[in-house]
Amino acid sequence: MVTAPDYPSVPAEKLAGWELVEESVETLFQLPAVRVVGATRQYEDEQLRTAVRDASDGEIDHRWRFFAATRLGFDPMLPPGTMPSMILPTMRSEAKKTFKKRLQSRGVEDIERGRRERVRIRSGKRARLIRYNGVDPVAGGVPVTGWVGVWNDGTDFFVVTGGYPARPLSEALDLEESADGLDRTGNEAQGEFLDMLRDVQ
Repeated sequence: MVTAPDYPSVPAEKLAGWELVEESVETLFQLPAVRVVGATRQYEDEQLRTAVRDASDGEIDHRWRFFAATRLGFDPMLPPGTMPSMILPTMRSEAKKTFKKRLQSRGVEDIERGRRERVRIRSGKRARLIRYNGVDPVAGGVPVTGWVGVWNDGTDFFVVTGGYPARPLSEALDLEESADGLDRTGNEAQGEFLDMLRDVQ
């Protein structure tokens, strides 16, 4: 049995307002001769949740933004000489399936796959990201965006996912207040997500 992978980390300064809601180590999927194990940390934006709850006089209490980082391990270990490029396509395929199911479990509807992007992370490697668009049915429907990114930093494989409202919640929920992130645009939320993703290690 391979030693479980270490949990990935995100710099503390990037997590202001976020809450670690779950840590888990579990088998993510099975390849023909290898079991893929993931050590995952999941975060929720509690600051935004509180802001919406306060601005709606307690009528809307919902988790709006999430971020999750996973470091992968293999049982048994990958054979010597296995190149990341040999298994990254399989990692991406499985990550996409799992992420779509996660969006569905959060209640997101009308999920459609969007564009792909490549982002350079702090190590200098590139992560390939795939965007998903959907609708969170809470309060009549709020458009949301989700991303799943997969990469190898030369040693470890990582999967990072995240999701956020695609419109300012002050507009989508018709809230008068715009403090504490209620006026955050989809582009601003995307920038914050990518900034966190780049620092995962």
